[in-house]
Amino acid sequence: MATPRPTGTTGASLPPAATATPAAPTATPQASTATGVVAGDLAAVCAAGSAEGSLVYWNNLSNPEPIMAAFNAAYPDIQIESTQLRPDDSAQRVLTEASVGRVSADLIYGGLDVFQPVLGGNLINQTIDWAALGAADDIVNSGMVRIYRVAGGLGYNTDNYTADEIPSTWEELIDAEWNGQVIVDPRGRPFDQLSLSWGEEATLDYVNRLKTTVNPIVIEGGTAGMVAVASGEYAITTGGRSAETLEQQAEDAPIDIKYLDIIPTLDAYHAVLNDATHPNAAACWVGWIATAGKQIHDESEFKSNETVPSSAPAGAEVLAIDTPEKADAVGAMSDLIGPIWTE
Repeated sequence: MATPRPTGTTGASLPPAATATPAAPTATPQASTATGVVAGDLAAVCAAGSAEGSLVYWNNLSNPEPIMAAFNAAYPDIQIESTQLRPDDSAQRVLTEASVGRVSADLIYGGLDVFQPVLGGNLINQTIDWAALGAADDIVNSGMVRIYRVAGGLGYNTDNYTADEIPSTWEELIDAEWNGQVIVDPRGRPFDQLSLSWGEEATLDYVNRLKTTVNPIVIEGGTAGMVAVASGEYAITTGGRSAETLEQQAEDAPIDIKYLDIIPTLDAYHAVLNDATHPNAAACWVGWIATAGKQIHDESEFKSNETVPSSAPAGAEVLAIDTPEKADAVGAMSDLIGPIWTE
C-alpha cells in the first residue's frame, strides 16, 4: 500500500507515488568490457544482469520490500540477496574481506565519508558509464551514483509557529528570544558541515555565541530532536532534515522544515565493487533506481534526490560532503564542536 505523501508549508516534497512499473525492454548484451559490465544502455546491462541471475546487495534501506518488488516486476530473473548493514559496517566488512582476497558483495550503499577508505583502496568500480545507463551527471561522483540527498534546516512546530516566525538565516538564530528553546546535537551537526562555508575560526565563534545567547538543549539524534519539537517541548531543532520531516508528517506530526541561507546536505551513494561476481546485475539496480525506480524508492524511503531543495530560498548555498577532503574537514570540526555543547 502506498505511503501517504504529505507536504508542508516549507518542507521539500516528493513526486507523486509511482504507478505500476513498466516492463523492461529486452536487449541482447554486447561484448563485455574489461570491467565486467557490458557496453550499451540500461536495457543491455539489465539483460546481462538477468543472465547473471543474482545481486548481492549490502544496504541500509528502511523499507526495501516495495522497491525490490517493483524491480523484480521489471527484472524477474535477478534475485536480490539483500543484507541490511549500516554504511560504516558495510565499508569495514568490504575492507576486511578485501584483505583476505575475496569481497562477497556486488553493491554497497552509503556516504562518501564512510566509503573513503574503500575508494582509497581501489575497491570501487569507477569505470562504469553511468550516463549511458541514464544517471544524470550531477548525481555521479567518483564512480558512484547518488541515491538520495537529505537537506538540513531548522525543524519547527507548526502548531506554535509559522515559517515567517522562524529565523531565515543561521545568524538570526542567535537571539535571546530562543533562549532554552533550541535543540543541538552533541556530535556537532550541522555546524561541523557549515564550517565548509564559514571556516574553522568563524564556526567556533558562532557555536560559542549560540551557546552563550541561546543556551541550547543538547539532544543526540536528528529524529529525537524533531520528535521533541513536534511534541511542543521545544521550539526549534537545528537538526531538521527533509527525510525525517516527511516521515513525521506522514504520522500527522505538527512539524516542518525551514531552509536557511546555507543548506547542509547528507548524500548516500550506490557503489559497485571491483571484481563483483554479478557486476551487470548491480549496475542494473543502480541505473534503475536512478531512473524508472526513483519514484518508488523516494516514496518508500521518504527521500528525494534533488540537488537543490525545491523550497530552498533564492541564492541559498548548498553544502555537500562530496570529496574525501571535505569529509575529513567535517570530521575534524565535529571533534571540536561537540565538547563546546557538553562542557
